[in-house]
Amino acid sequence: GTNQAIDNPRMAAPTNAVCIFKERPVGVPTKDTFDFQAAPMPEAKEGEVVVQATFISVDPYMRGRMTAAKSYVAGFQIGKPLAGGVAGVVVESKAESLKKGDAVVGFLGWAKYQAVSAKSLQKVDAKTIPIEKHLSSAQYSGLSSWLPIKYIGMPKKGEVAFVNAAAGAVGSCACQLLKIQGLTVVGCAGSAEKIKWLEGLGIKAFNYKDGKFSDLLAKHCPNGIDVAFDNVGGEQMEAILENMNNFGRVICCGMISQYNLEPEDMYGVKNLFHIIKKRLKLQGFIQSDWTGEKRAEAVKELVAWISQKKLITTETVVEGFEKIPEAFAGLFSGKNLGKMLVKV
Repeated sequence: GTNQAIDNPRMAAPTNAVCIFKERPVGVPTKDTFDFQAAPMPEAKEGEVVVQATFISVDPYMRGRMTAAKSYVAGFQIGKPLAGGVAGVVVESKAESLKKGDAVVGFLGWAKYQAVSAKSLQKVDAKTIPIEKHLSSAQYSGLSSWLPIKYIGMPKKGEVAFVNAAAGAVGSCACQLLKIQGLTVVGCAGSAEKIKWLEGLGIKAFNYKDGKFSDLLAKHCPNGIDVAFDNVGGEQMEAILENMNNFGRVICCGMISQYNLEPEDMYGVKNLFHIIKKRLKLQGFIQSDWTGEKRAEAVKELVAWISQKKLITTETVVEGFEKIPEAFAGLFSGKNLGKMLVKV
C-alpha cells in the first residue's frame, strides 16, 4: 500500500514515547521522579502484538514500588519504564489470539506504543461498556473491591458496612457493591463535592475533615460496624476497631495515610486488643490472590452490574501522556473523584 504519511503531509507517521523512572521520590512524587523519552516504533515478533495505549491508570500502590524497600510488587527500576494497568488497541498482530483493532487491557509499560506477548493481554468487550471501565470498575478497582468483599467480608443482608476513601476508585466500587448485597453503607471522604457525589449514589457519607475522626465515625455508625473496608489505615483504623461489632470483618485494602511517611512518623494503632475482645477478623489481600474461575466469575458480575447501571463509577481523566506526573501527585492530595486515568 502507499504510505499515507507521504501522500498526506498532515498525517505524520506516529511517534513513540516512554515514561522512565528517573529518581526515587522523598514524600510525594514530583516531575523529577519521571522522565519522558522518545523511543523507536516497536515491531511485533512471532506471538506478539503492538498495542497503542489509549488510557493509563495511575494508582496509590505504585508509590510503594518507588521505594528501595521490599513491597508486595517488584520495585520500579531507575532508568527503566514505569508500568501499570493500560488499556489500548492492537495496531499490529503476529499472534493467533488477537487481531488488529481488538481492545485489550494488561499490565504494561508506560509507553504510547509497545510490542508485547499476546499472552500477557486480556481481550475485553469495549462495546457493552467503555474501554476505560476495564481499568476501573470492571477489572482493577472493581476486582480489588468485589473479590475481598465476597471472600473476606462475607457480607450479610442487613449488616452495616463502613468504607473510607469512599470516593476513590476502589472505595466508590466497594460502597456500591456492599449496597448491592443489601447492607447499610456509610462512607467518608474529604470534600463537599465527593460527599454530594456519594449521596447521589445512595451512600450515607460524611466529611472526615469535619471534626475528630473517632467522634464522627461513632456518630454516623450508631449501631457499630459489621464489615469495614479500610483504604486509609492509621488513626482511621484505630477508630474502626473501636466501632466494630463482635465477629466483624475488616478488609485491609490500603493505608494511604501512611505511604509517604518515614517509619518513625507512622501512626501506631493503640487498641488492637479489640481484635480479641470482639473476635474480629482483619485480613489483607492483593487482588491477584484470586485467580481462574473466581476471578472470571467476578469480572462477569461486575460487567453486568455496570451495564445495568447498578455500579456507577466515575473516572478523573487527565489528558496527555506527558501529564502523568501531575495525575500521579494528584492522588495524594485527593484531586481524583474515582479512578485517576491518563488519556494518552
